[in-house]
Amino acid sequence: MKRKYNSINFKLTLYFLALLWLSSCKTAYYPTTHNSPMLNNKGEFQISGILGTGNLELQTAYAITNNIGIMVNGSYFNEDREIKIDDEVTEITLTHNLIEAGVGYFTKLGGLGKFEVFAGGGVGSVPANFREITYVFDGTQTDKMTKFFVQPSVGIGSDFLDFSGGVRISGITMNKQLVVFAEPELSIKLGYKNVRFVASMGLSLPLNNTDNLTWNYNPLIIGLGIQINLGRKYE
Repeated sequence: MKRKYNSINFKLTLYFLALLWLSSCKTAYYPTTHNSPMLNNKGEFQISGILGTGNLELQTAYAITNNIGIMVNGSYFNEDREIKIDDEVTEITLTHNLIEAGVGYFTKLGGLGKFEVFAGGGVGSVPANFREITYVFDGTQTDKMTKFFVQPSVGIGSDFLDFSGGVRISGITMNKQLVVFAEPELSIKLGYKNVRFVASMGLSLPLNNTDNLTWNYNPLIIGLGIQINLGRKYE
């Protein structure tokens, strides 16, 4: 029994390492952390700076009523790589960017509990270093990325803590290929009233067939940052 258990652990480790290796080559989709604001009341405004897995993120949210909120998020990432062009090694900079917006509903569940669901979309650009391309990639070619998402979350909120968990469904289109991802994530915000530290962890799991996919994705979502919260009413 112990030998079988160790064998399963070894296979899971190899699978995990394979995912990480896959995400390091021709990676076009770096999932952002969830913006799960857990809004409380009309007039509340949040702005967060997040250093995520492969992304520098700016997240905002605003409650326009006691039950309706909006969000606008942006992410930016660049990396330096060496590639070989005509047998010569050249250093290039690859840039990824995305801006998205959404609208959602939020409500309280008892004393501390909260529920929210946001939906929206975004657009950005990625390096067009895809498999099966007919041109020599030199770092200057880019491709449009589009995104739509639905993100329900439940959590708790207090003067010192916001904690939420949810599954974002993201549809990502690049190089004329659409992949739908299920992205479960847990987020925690610790601090006091206006300033909080933020930590998030989750996964990005494809739901449709990726056998012929010409671009890779990062399967991990990890983020750390800080949030400024203004206008929340504490009871």
